[in-house]
Amino acid sequence: MTRAFATRELADAIGRLRPGMRVLLPPGCGEPRALVGEVCRQSDRLTGLVLMGGIHLGGYPFARTDHAGLQMATWQMSPRLEDARRQGRVEFVPVRYFDLVTEFVRGGHWAPDAVLIQTSPPDAHGYLSLGVSVSVALPAAQRAPLVIAQVNPRMPRTLGNGSLHRSQIDVVVEVDEPLLDYPPPVVGELETAIGRHVAGLVPDGATVQVGIGAIPQAVLEALVDHRDLALHSLLVDSAVTLIERGVVTGARKRFHRGRIDIGEIMGTRRLFDFVHEHDLVNMEPASFTHDPHLVAEVGRFVAVNSALEIDLTGQVTAESLGPRQVAGIGGQFDFVLGASRADGGVSVIALPSTGRDGQVSRIVPRLAAGAAVTTPRFIADAIVTEFGVARVRGLGERGRARALIAVAHPRFREELERSLAG
Repeated sequence: MTRAFATRELADAIGRLRPGMRVLLPPGCGEPRALVGEVCRQSDRLTGLVLMGGIHLGGYPFARTDHAGLQMATWQMSPRLEDARRQGRVEFVPVRYFDLVTEFVRGGHWAPDAVLIQTSPPDAHGYLSLGVSVSVALPAAQRAPLVIAQVNPRMPRTLGNGSLHRSQIDVVVEVDEPLLDYPPPVVGELETAIGRHVAGLVPDGATVQVGIGAIPQAVLEALVDHRDLALHSLLVDSAVTLIERGVVTGARKRFHRGRIDIGEIMGTRRLFDFVHEHDLVNMEPASFTHDPHLVAEVGRFVAVNSALEIDLTGQVTAESLGPRQVAGIGGQFDFVLGASRADGGVSVIALPSTGRDGQVSRIVPRLAAGAAVTTPRFIADAIVTEFGVARVRGLGERGRARALIAVAHPRFREELERSLAG
């Protein structure tokens, strides 16, 4: 079906939305702020409209009480949504990232009635690049009944599988504004120590997946002396340095050699300018980047993810504090599973040994009651804290417990040992 690609003002474009619709937003730096702002301005008439998305850097304006008619469904909880959740306006959807492209597209449980995207202007052939956010927005937009695009000349044109043709877009709003950015986090001594331990697990020629935050930043900074790495799924500002120094080349990948497969780009203008038409960067939806089978085929895949707590059996929660949902499943299980099946692969869970300013151990005898298990014990591999690396894959109950105690903070090791005797 050929669509109109009709240019409209903001109010008219959002005027196409109706109360009760389900509307998907791109996560991260791809969030179309002007369109979201207009949804908020029209919130009084859009009662029951459900905004669906993940990590939002735009401050969640739709969660404010003056937009109480708007609802949210999210696969990534945030403290900024807690008040709205208590009001019954937010529903958390416990789904791993690989399944977003079936559950949040037409035919899925959360099929959107409309998708709001942000793109570059069309090229000479009529293709608009989704730029920095392809993973979920592209497959959803390809099948949605209504697609509204915020066309922004500041959006980089990225290569690969990340574009829509003008015939696939209903309404266009031209807005020239800075993209939302994600500045590099501050890295301290603790994160630097963890980053060095993780880097020691990365062989030359590996494909490395990291998330966002200070520890992933420290890991990337610790890889500066490696050779022929590839990055996977996410790019942040530190990637620019690694590419410019010849550390990241993708030269030893088993497929897509000489390219890095990315679904989301989260950084600053430095990164956005760098990826513009850069032939090393190959954009792909989450059906590709998060497919455990394809991850395994890459070989030498090193997945680096985080945790809130790990118990002495190796169970990991990266999403809840007891029964309280504070984050999401994300891609952790997808990448842990893929790395476990990859030739030479390793899955790393990296975390500080303590929380609450050192008051509690994050390695615990058992997860708190009601905690969600993000990575089950039978697939746990390498656990890293500032005190070292615990390789638990294949170990028995006592062996893995003792390995984990060895990387716990010394102040809590005796208490953890006593819990084994009990």
